[in-house]
Order: sequence, then structure tokens, then C-alpha cells
Amino acid sequence: MPRNAPLSLRAALLAAALAVGLVAATQLEAAPPDAKKKQPSGSSYRNAKLGIRARGPSGWGMIADKVAAPSRWQRLVTFNDKATDANARLSARPRVSATLDDLLSAVRKDWDKSADRLRVSSLRKIEASALNKIGRVIVDGSFTRKPKAVKTKKGVPAPPSAGTLYQVQATYYLGPGYTYLLYAQGQDTHWSRLKGRLRRLAESVQFDKEPDLGPTGEGSYRNEAVGFTCRFPKGYTVVTPQRENHLVQFEGVSERDAVLSVYGFKFEQDADKDAERLVAYYEEDKGGTANATTMEVAGQQGVRVQAKAMISGVDRIILIAVVKRGGDCFRLRASMPAEAETSGTAAFRTFVAGFTFAGKPK
Repeated sequence: MPRNAPLSLRAALLAAALAVGLVAATQLEAAPPDAKKKQPSGSSYRNAKLGIRARGPSGWGMIADKVAAPSRWQRLVTFNDKATDANARLSARPRVSATLDDLLSAVRKDWDKSADRLRVSSLRKIEASALNKIGRVIVDGSFTRKPKAVKTKKGVPAPPSAGTLYQVQATYYLGPGYTYLLYAQGQDTHWSRLKGRLRRLAESVQFDKEPDLGPTGEGSYRNEAVGFTCRFPKGYTVVTPQRENHLVQFEGVSERDAVLSVYGFKFEQDADKDAERLVAYYEEDKGGTANATTMEVAGQQGVRVQAKAMISGVDRIILIAVVKRGGDCFRLRASMPAEAETSGTAAFRTFVAGFTFAGKPK
């Protein structure tokens, strides 16, 4: 990746790495000065609301930002080492990747967009395990900081410098309800002795068993603006997607749990026509199989679409209930790994049964 990346552009570079499905140029949301609290070197960080904690390297400073529930990429805490100019920033944003493979694909695309500034040397995923229940994607890269031009006494520019090489390691955590990013960088001359500290920092990032991310247990969700209510399963988290027409998403802790979503958009034709579009998409565009049958949704006749396709390298089952309300079309969607079809189908049926139109849209 890049050969020229001044530190003055560091925030922009980080935003490009953080985009994960959004515009690569998205900037990090900086906390106001009065929202920061300096803490002693080597302090431990914890955000009880998000259910996340980390321990900074010994001898490093720490600045924590007061963050409760970020709606986009937002910095949580920064660990820094004045002796080497190294730093590591932990940030969070609402989770939009349903699986670790989805996150891996999104991260690869976003870093490819920054190829003129950042050079990637490796990109890998680490599956969740009994010891560490949160899956991760790790990117190793580098960039070169060019020094400012220096003029001699006669006004003649000095010979160009090769600049300072910086190493970068970005660790993405697919947490419950949120995606987290630990973005660390340091000069190449210090990197060999920084790597161990940064590895321990990355491993120290832990998640509470039941983080306070939103309603827990079987609960009810109501959207006053659009005019509908639905119920989500026990243990699921409510996520507000940042994509047009994607109204709400409900996610479980396990990657085997079906991801449940509600989409809404203008569509003047009947539900059968939208179902035909979905069948064509999964058969022609995704190379899978799909079929449509009638089913009851919100007390009226709707259409049920079932598809099976390879998505991000994983065989997945997609179930979609299509229903109309005037000129508005709604899709109630469940996506699950093929091996979790039985439990995912049961979750989908309960999800559809709990969906109702409520009042007039605002």
C-alpha cells in the first residue's frame, strides 16, 4: 500500500480502514475535549455500556473517550507511547457484517481502496474458539511518512528524504452488536520490540458475557416512523443498519444464529412481483436455487421466498417473507448457515408471526 502518507493524514487513513461497508473516506467521530479523561500509564480500560475492556501496555499513556452507544465509527480509547511515537486506538461502530467471512470480505475491499496510501502485507481471519469467543480479522500493513520540504539558505530545496516507514496492525473484532477496531501503528525501527506489547494489547480486548447493547431476552421492537412492530428472539441484540431501506436487524451471539432483518421500500406492484425479483436474483446472480410460495404475514396474504446460495464462501439459507401495505413493500429476512437451517427456520417463523403493522407511518 502507500508510499506517501503524512501523519497529518493519519485520521483519513484510519477512516479508510474503518469503513467496512461504508464510504472509505468516512472520518472518525472525534470526542469533544471535555469528554476525554487522562488516566495513569498502564491503566485498564473498560466500557460497561458496551461490555468491552482492554489493558494498555506497561508504561504507555491512555486517554479514554466517554462513549455510550456509537451510531458510527467512534474512538473509545487511545493508548500511546511517547518514547517511540507509537499509538493504538480502539474504536467501535454498529455491526453490519453478519459473519466473520462477511467482515473479512468487507475489510479486504476497504483496504484495497487505500492501496495508494497503505501497503498490506497480510490479511487473515481468526475464528472464534472456546478460549476466545469473538472472531477477528487482522490486517498488517505499512506506510511512509514523508518529511516536510526543507530549503537551504539560498532557497534551494534540500535533497528529498526517503521518509520514515511506519508499520500498522489493524485488528477487527466481530463483537455482539458492534464491530470493534484496534488500530496500532509505530515506526519500523521500533516495531520489533513493539509487536509483543501490541499483541498482548490485542489479546487483552475482552467482552463481557452479557454486554448492555440493547434489549435482551425476547422483546418487542417498534418503529413509529414506518409504522410496524415485531418481536426478536431471546439473547438477540437490536442493530440499526446504516443502509437505505434496511430498517432494523436482530443478531444473536453465535454465528450459527439466524440474522433477522426488516426492509421497507416503495414498490407499486404486488408482493408476487417482488418475490419474482428475489428468486431471479438468487438463481441468476448468486448461482443458487430459490422458490416462492404463499404465506400469511401481518394478517394478510404474502409470499415466502426460500433460497440457498454460496455467500462469502459459505452455504447459506435465506428465508424472506414479502408483504405489501399500500405502495410500501416489506421484506422480513432471515439468513443462516446451511447447517443451522432447522433452528434458523424456526426463528424465522416466530419472527414473521410477531410482525404487525402499527398505526400510520409518519
